[in-house]
Amino acid sequence: MKVLVNLIKCEFLKFKRRPLFLLATLSAFIFPVMITLLYWNTLDGYDYDNLFAGIVEGNYLFLLPVLVVLSTSLFFTEQDNNTLKNLMAVPVSKTKLVLAKITVMAVISAVYSSAGFLAGTVCAGILGITLVNVGQKAFVSLLLGLMMLAAAMPCVVLVVWLNKSNLISLVITLFYTIVNYVFHLTEAEMKVHVGFNMGTILPVPLIHKWVFRFFSPGAGETAAFYDSMRHYFVSTPVCLGILALLSVISAALMIYIFNHREV
Repeated sequence: MKVLVNLIKCEFLKFKRRPLFLLATLSAFIFPVMITLLYWNTLDGYDYDNLFAGIVEGNYLFLLPVLVVLSTSLFFTEQDNNTLKNLMAVPVSKTKLVLAKITVMAVISAVYSSAGFLAGTVCAGILGITLVNVGQKAFVSLLLGLMMLAAAMPCVVLVVWLNKSNLISLVITLFYTIVNYVFHLTEAEMKVHVGFNMGTILPVPLIHKWVFRFFSPGAGETAAFYDSMRHYFVSTPVCLGILALLSVISAALMIYIFNHREV
């Protein structure tokens, strides 16, 4: 355990030499600010739930690629600097090295999502929007960050397995992000119960059916759509269970790939 903790500390210390990590976290504030500017002169019909929903959509679009791009840097640092041999000579377990990197990704993901929520709450205050269920939204944001890590894990496995350049990793990430985002907007995939279907297999549609239950029903067409989705909402234990299974399988694959890679 002590070795793992030290590895995690070392991974965080690398941030000093890589401003990309700090910039990635700061980017969490961009989407709430953009939404604030969008709502500035059109507040009629908008409330804190609308703003929060927009921030969640921002996580779907930006947090996935941020995590995978950061994972590319995390997993290839030793390879690029030719320091993996030194670590193996200490010796350091490759399994613990992978777990340390995943832990760092989990922290970044949780901080990113929470930072987006905080920025959104501040923006809501600036707009004079009444804050409702702030504590609940804070908890949902934190949990959403961890869920988005699980969503990113299959893509990270692919990137680690291919062991290719940042350009290839970026192409894979964009494709994965777009597929997940498009499917979560498709009624045919959203209005399905948990089972062997794309609405469950793809993590973002699954997560959205969980987080949707925390949105306000609204009125008019919004309320009608919300009511039509009630039958397909995913409970927290079910969503966490599926994503935990996905994370365990992905982590096991990453450990296997890393352990069988030549130093």
